[in-house]
Parts: sequence; structure tokens; C-alpha cells
Amino acid sequence: MKNLLIVPALMAGALMVPSHASAATIIGGIGFESAKTVQSTEKKEKQQFEAILQAANVEFLGLNWNNTTAAKVNRNGDITVARNWAYGFWNDNFGMSVDLIKGDWLGAGPNIAAVGLAYKDCWDKFCPRVNPTLAGIDMKGVDGKVFKDHGVQLNLKADYQFNDTFSATFHPQYASWSDDELGQTMKLEFNLTANLTDDKRHKLMLVHERFLVNNASTDHRTRYIGENSPIGGYVVGTESTLKLRYFYAF
Repeated sequence: MKNLLIVPALMAGALMVPSHASAATIIGGIGFESAKTVQSTEKKEKQQFEAILQAANVEFLGLNWNNTTAAKVNRNGDITVARNWAYGFWNDNFGMSVDLIKGDWLGAGPNIAAVGLAYKDCWDKFCPRVNPTLAGIDMKGVDGKVFKDHGVQLNLKADYQFNDTFSATFHPQYASWSDDELGQTMKLEFNLTANLTDDKRHKLMLVHERFLVNNASTDHRTRYIGENSPIGGYVVGTESTLKLRYFYAF
């Protein structure tokens, strides 16, 4: 897995240095996440913070890329997850994706590398994207042991622009791993974005996420993120989240 992470990591670094000819757009964002968690003895609300950096319309290796780098920090100031994902298109519709997730910053969690194909299109105000991938995972347990697996993912995204101010997105992300220990996961993301200014440089985004997990450790019944879940960066026991994000386009 370490070797698998090297190439996409170098690509991610290169993508963050846009060429003069690409007319790239750089977007920075900060976010606040409140997670509803379920434990065997209690329910709690727990918080994390996000930092996000995007580079859009970057010409690299003959493709037009949109690259996003993000990290989460808990209330103690510890990084819980870092992620870099990029979409590169060779025409208006077809392209590829590279996704890296490092989720073992606190000693346990998943490190994931995924590569896939992507298709996007727009019909008036509605813009869908389909992104199947092949993925590999190194899952570090709380006992320090590393469990390796591979699987497939399907990421769907649908954007709808209501008017010049408001847009909405539905973004389901499904993963199926070979071993029943990791099983299947689904993250359902809904967000509403508002342009705060006429030049669209300032944006505010409200995000809601819900999770479905079906694997051996949840006895194929429970619907929250457990300790050994292959979804990184979420507080143990997370059932749903609510996020508020602010973006500025430089």
C-alpha cells in the first residue's frame, strides 16, 4: 500500500502548482462538523474542524484536473484524517479519478488508495457524475495489527443549480470490500450551497451526511461507524453529521 500511495501523492503535489496556461482557480475552505454518535451506553454530539484546498481547471499530463486536498482536526488539535482526490478529464465527459485517504493518524483507521474512471455531463441546470473505482485498503486496528483488503467503489454525484445563488448536491458513495470484516459501506451526503456575493467568490455550504455499514463487526445490523469501519476520519459511533463550510475563490 505504501508504494501504491507514492505515485498519486506526487501527482497531487504537482496538481497544486497550476501552469500559467491553464487559468486555474484556487479555492480555500474551512468547516465545522458536528457528529451525532451512538455508543452502547450513551449518545453524544462531538465536533471536528475541516480545512480544504481546491485547484480547479489545472492542465496536467494532457488532462484537465480538479484536485482537492482536505484534513480534519478534532477538538484536541489532532489530525484525524487527510485526503486528496482528483478528477482528470480528457474531454468534456470522460476522465479518471485518483483518491488517497490517510485515516490512521490517531493510531488506528484506514489508509485507502483508489483509481477509477469518471463520466460527467450537464443538462441545463442538472449535472450528474458517475465514478466507479478499484480500491486497496490497509486497515490498522486498535491493537496495531494491519489488515489488507481490496474492493470496488461507486461514487455518484448530482448537482442542481436552482438560480444564481443556490445549488444543491446529492452525493452517495458506496464501497464493497472482499472480506466480510470490512463488508459494505454507504455514505449519503446532501448539501446546499449559497453564493454570498455577485462575483461568486464567497460561498457557504450546509452539509448533512448519513451512514450505512454492513459487516461482521456490526453483525450486519447496526447503522453507524464502528471502531473498525473502513470509513476514516469520523468519530467512533457516528450515525450522522451536520457541517457548515465557508469557501473563498482566489
